Amino acid sequence: MDKKVENNEIARLKIQLQVANDKLIEYAKTNNQVLKESQALKETTQNAALKEKELITQLETWQKVVNEMAHSINTDVYVAVANLDKHKDLPRIKKASYHVKQIRDLTNLLMWYIKRAELTISGELAPVNILELIITQIETIKDGISTLRLSSDEHQENILKMEIPIDSEGDLTVSITKEISNAIILILKDILRNALKNTNDEHPAVKMKLTGSETSVIIEIQNNQAISNEFVAWFNNETTVEPEKISQSARVGLRVIKMWIDLLKINAKFHPDYERNLTTARIIFPKEIRYENN
Repeated sequence: MDKKVENNEIARLKIQLQVANDKLIEYAKTNNQVLKESQALKETTQNAALKEKELITQLETWQKVVNEMAHSINTDVYVAVANLDKHKDLPRIKKASYHVKQIRDLTNLLMWYIKRAELTISGELAPVNILELIITQIETIKDGISTLRLSSDEHQENILKMEIPIDSEGDLTVSITKEISNAIILILKDILRNALKNTNDEHPAVKMKLTGSETSVIIEIQNNQAISNEFVAWFNNETTVEPEKISQSARVGLRVIKMWIDLLKINAKFHPDYERNLTTARIIFPKEIRYENN
């Protein structure tokens, strides 16, 4: 072979070898990076699995704690109810018995919520008259006015004197899955507490309108203090950020409302009127509320 041709061939092979070597180095780098990322992903997955296992353990622990609390509460509550019922002809005893039964029913409701995925739903519906519930809850809230934690005695006294007009029309009865019929009481209780609490100190005012139709019962509760935009955005599901300027008790109460309206697909919104310093809570209960854990 001609020396010049041989040299050219050697040069060409060297170039090809260099290209191949460069590609091999690049492949090694890429492969190394993939291995690193794979290892990192594996570690992340393992950590996530450990975290998930830890969270599941914590959840199971809390469920056991709640179970034990519910058992202890119900044991004492049933004894209390049995003793109070012996004197239920006395007005004060009758009120006390009602409150104790509320503790029993709401404890059972909480336990149902925690275990809902495991339970069999009967499919039976229970009738609930919204107007009757609201009247009872207004009386109950006024009986326990101190639990509203108002900022002044004057505000408290003015709420006790306040008349709450209720304009109602149509059939105000809804049907709901029997096992959770008390969820409606829970929703109305905290909505009403919020309305009474957030009123003008000197001249508190709350009014209501209930409208029943073939498909729903619409409740509008108006109080004379506008709530903040942050509060409205959070409650109306426009943001997941909870407002900071709200008491812990109010926040817990509204979390409870949101929990149940989301579960039962009930439409509930707050509508502020900043010009007139008013807030209207509007809740739409379907005529038939069914829960199916499928």
